[in-house]
Amino acid sequence: MLTILEKFLFSSVKTFINIREDTVSALKRLGINNIRDLLFYLPVSYQNKILSPNLTEVRDGDIIQTEIVVESINLPKKSSQPLKITASNDTGSLLLVFFHKPPPFIFNKLQVGTSHIISGKVQFFDHYLQISHPEFIVNPKLVKEIEPIYSLTYLLSNKQLYSYIIKAIEIFEEKCKSIEDKEVKDYLDIILQNLQMLHVFRHCEEACMPPKQSSNVKLINSRLPQPLKGLRNDDLYTNAKKQLAAKELIANQISLLNVRTQISKRQGNIYPKAVSIQANILNELGFELTSYQKQVIEEIECDQSDKIEMMRLLQGDVGSGKTLVALLTMVNVVATGFQATLMVPTDLLANQHYEFFVKALKNTNIRVGLLTGKILGAARKNIMIQLDNDEIDILVGTHALFQEKVSFKKLGYIVIDEQHRFGVQQRLNLINKGVNPDVLVMTATPIPRSLALTMFGDMTISKLMGKPKSRLPIATNTMSVNKIEHIIAAINKKLIAGERVYWICPLIEQGEKETPEEDSLLMDVMNRFNSIDNIYQGYTGIIHGKMKNEQKDQIMKQFKEGEIKILVATTVIEVGIDIPEATLIIIENAEQFGLAQLHQLRGRVGRGSLQSYCILLYNPKRLRKVARGRFEIMKQTNDGFYIAEQDLQLRGSGEILGVKQSGEIEFFFADLADDYDLLLKAHKFAGIGSKGNVNFVNFQIKLFAKSQVSELV
Repeated sequence: MLTILEKFLFSSVKTFINIREDTVSALKRLGINNIRDLLFYLPVSYQNKILSPNLTEVRDGDIIQTEIVVESINLPKKSSQPLKITASNDTGSLLLVFFHKPPPFIFNKLQVGTSHIISGKVQFFDHYLQISHPEFIVNPKLVKEIEPIYSLTYLLSNKQLYSYIIKAIEIFEEKCKSIEDKEVKDYLDIILQNLQMLHVFRHCEEACMPPKQSSNVKLINSRLPQPLKGLRNDDLYTNAKKQLAAKELIANQISLLNVRTQISKRQGNIYPKAVSIQANILNELGFELTSYQKQVIEEIECDQSDKIEMMRLLQGDVGSGKTLVALLTMVNVVATGFQATLMVPTDLLANQHYEFFVKALKNTNIRVGLLTGKILGAARKNIMIQLDNDEIDILVGTHALFQEKVSFKKLGYIVIDEQHRFGVQQRLNLINKGVNPDVLVMTATPIPRSLALTMFGDMTISKLMGKPKSRLPIATNTMSVNKIEHIIAAINKKLIAGERVYWICPLIEQGEKETPEEDSLLMDVMNRFNSIDNIYQGYTGIIHGKMKNEQKDQIMKQFKEGEIKILVATTVIEVGIDIPEATLIIIENAEQFGLAQLHQLRGRVGRGSLQSYCILLYNPKRLRKVARGRFEIMKQTNDGFYIAEQDLQLRGSGEILGVKQSGEIEFFFADLADDYDLLLKAHKFAGIGSKGNVNFVNFQIKLFAKSQVSELV
């Protein structure tokens, strides 16, 4: 029976509900592709309504829902005049006003003496009770004292969407009745009852009954989500969401545990530590490893000396030295006769890492290659031949590495930098090119523990804390845009000293924001570039997202080589770009950015031994308490891990890694900032939950999966 239920849940909405193609398209715009998505599409708020009110007692602004009888219809004599209908219930009368003619399927039924159920906001006009453009409720099942309000798109009304959800719940309820297995039935009953509560499925008196609670994870007390405040039964709605969040997090943790279990069964390769080559590299670079780098290298080398395939996440703060860690562990693999590859998101970073590797490996016989989208023709063909003939030991590249024609002779180690910039299938394609390769995923974005458990729960996690001794903490200050002349003076000093400056703006050009008022308070990169270029003509460059990659790379190269001294840019400047001479970054409209983004931007400076500075330039007209709080944290600390935890509380999980659109860490019900205790319980429970009926366990995983968690299996 689970197979039949699964088929229903993942069928197109139009298979079970009679809707038009344009409505199907509207649902897809909301991310609703099947019945499961429809059932799990949560209200953003709830609206209290007064059912069958005494019309002599209602107040201005009340939202009412009542059955009325049409007493008279006053058709307009001019197109500019409204249609007015006098109607009444048992307690009094009111006026229904239409400034636009109602739809034909409603208007044709509006005859004197006919009864209708209407809903709308009451207003008093000339001491007379009226509702402008009332909503007509055709389906009595949609008459509710509490109405869920959903996020919508064009060609889809709230009432329409609600009716589809109610229909889906009805069918789901019938399907659940046919389940005979008690464990499965109890599980589905909890899912069903909590969905009914959240969507206010029953009539008002039934909706007040709390749903059955799960015994798997004890509910925790937490602050009430904003949309539910003010409702009489708000705790019931909150608990219903918590119940479903618990189920969702358990499914997530079981799926990750399954992946990890499968990985642990794979036979990997053993790579002994290449002591002499590592010493040679450090001597050539003149670097001394930090205690944290030594610790992380030891953790990776412990995996490399084991027969089990490595799947490890290395998260380090900006400028903590992850690239050196990657290189020192790569040479272990190369010394054993295997190949290694480093994949980065952009050509600019690929070139930077390639140059660093060539310099570091100068006095060894290790051969380094570079493959980017710009390398074409004979040069590209030559790299392919060398790679396949085992004439390249370490290949640094971009998305070009994913192509089918790229074939390694004996790939044993894959390092993926800034992994959230690559898709699931792309990572799989690269891993499949290897011989049971070890995988190291690196990110410069410190990840809160809750995100690490849900997004990277299938991996062993290493944290690279601190920075090389030669790097000083970045001094951070705030300044009003009204004092911009002080910044110009600071730039003068930097240029005289031979140093370089970043100036970051939130917009490319005016007109990007929804309202002119908001737009006028934000600085765009074009205007700021022009104003600075007028002062420092010939020293200033500009980068923004609408430029071609070739243009951006050329400007960055000029900035790196010192041809450009001041770079005015949007947030497209790359993570990981090393320009030691860049010692000042001005982030304009800093009140616009979240903590994690401010910290990432700040990390563009402080890449050398010189003291670096970050100025958070704010517009006093936009400065709010939350932004002030962010600024204080930025001034107090350079610790990206602490900042990431604070940012999760302030902004939510989807913003931390910049993967809001990817869906990789989003949940239907769980909120990682609020549900951390639930997550820990789910993490502990996963070991028990994964040992049940295989089909049932897989059903639970699929039920809540927004994307394939087992992407690396």
